[in-house]
Amino acid sequence: MDKKDFQKLLDKYIAGEASLEEEQRLLNFYGSFQKQPESDLEIDQIGDKIFERIQETIQPLEEDQYSYRFYYLKSISIAAMILLAITTGIYFYSNREIAEPEHFAEIDVQNDIAPGYNKAILTLADGSKISLDDAANGLLASQGNIAITKTENGQIVYENNNIDRTKFMANRSVTNTIQTPKGGKYQVRLPDGSKVWLNSASTLSYPTTFAGNERKVQLKGEAYFEISPNKNIPFRVQSGNQIVEVLGTHFNINSYDDEDYVKTTLLEGSVKVILNSKPNVVSNTRLLKPGEQSLTKSSRSDIRIENADTEKAVAWKNGYFKFRNTPIREIMREIERWYDVELVYEGKIPKDEFTGFISNDVKISAVLKIMEESGGVKFTVKGKKLKVKSMP
Repeated sequence: MDKKDFQKLLDKYIAGEASLEEEQRLLNFYGSFQKQPESDLEIDQIGDKIFERIQETIQPLEEDQYSYRFYYLKSISIAAMILLAITTGIYFYSNREIAEPEHFAEIDVQNDIAPGYNKAILTLADGSKISLDDAANGLLASQGNIAITKTENGQIVYENNNIDRTKFMANRSVTNTIQTPKGGKYQVRLPDGSKVWLNSASTLSYPTTFAGNERKVQLKGEAYFEISPNKNIPFRVQSGNQIVEVLGTHFNINSYDDEDYVKTTLLEGSVKVILNSKPNVVSNTRLLKPGEQSLTKSSRSDIRIENADTEKAVAWKNGYFKFRNTPIREIMREIERWYDVELVYEGKIPKDEFTGFISNDVKISAVLKIMEESGGVKFTVKGKKLKVKSMP
């Protein structure tokens, strides 16, 4: 693409007439020239024009539960999400130089793969299973004095239904489990009012009624928690080799088996991270402050604390991927879970790192094209297999 064609494409985008592919090409070309100091394009002016167009589709929103601002997209679009990044100086690129910025890669996708959506399996106390993506909205089941309902926005809610529990399961603590497959996500409002967003390939087990001196759940995979305050009854999440204890706060836990560490990221309030092995040892109990992240590992007896990119940690919940000098293997694991694909590496595993963010509400080919444009990798998709090849 030469500069004249780029200007035409820019004018088309500003007029709202560009297709999704044209918006992607605009980003790729713009991003590559941003990295070339000899370019005579008026980058700042172009960025202003793009930002004016984006303002027509987004509105700033400061959520009460966060200490930072972010943009809420009325209509999620890969182009809007990435082009928004341009105006803040962040775009999707790898650690390689772009030799031919005008080149637009083609992905071999015979049957494109759609992104994940709200789907999960709810297992009740008696072992019966409910497919939540197939179930109608409304009442799903009653357990004791608890009614389980499904809402329109992909959420199940546990509420008191004022039925005498002695008629059903008196004096019994019963457990429910919600499991999301690859390519699935779901939200749960627990009996105490706490909210949990469950990422793909994750499992959450919890009682239908919190009784006793704790509110305890078990997690495998990843989830974001907004815990209802109760200073008398702490909320505990068991995941991997750790327990996270809170009274009321907002945090994210990533505890996938294929990740190197269990990562707990705190956004608001405070949490205590305790290693299961030696809960009474001071060095194995750490307090997190907002903006911090703990890393634990089954093979280690310590808890590592570091500053966190909180936006990156919860990007999956807010509808996009965010990467910052992220190794491609880590990126591909996230793509594998969200698009329910099987990864196959051809030759050496690429060592490239990528930075940027992109909507997760688009088909897989859109994501792969952006990564190919950034350089260093080539993808082939056949069925549910995604082949990753390192480029010289």
